[in-house]
Amino acid sequence: MTEQKQDYDEDESEEEESIWADGSFAESLGSQDIKEKGKTFHKKHDEDMNFNCSKCSKKISAHNKDWHAGMCDNCFNAKFHMDE
Repeated sequence: MTEQKQDYDEDESEEEESIWADGSFAESLGSQDIKEKGKTFHKKHDEDMNFNCSKCSKKISAHNKDWHAGMCDNCFNAKFHMDE
């Protein structure tokens, strides 16, 4: 393997590990999901508080419902950011 190819493979491997590391959160969305959830992406965490956390039932915003797996910040951070 050439040195340049080997460097590329190592960089790609490091990137893949960081994407899937413990504490990461990602979900697949279809085009219709993107349109619907896109409306709440820039909303504040205390705006449109008409939903409940799926873990503790605390009131959450539309943004948290759509972009934080339906959880309040505390539950989301406890599940996905274990090292903080």
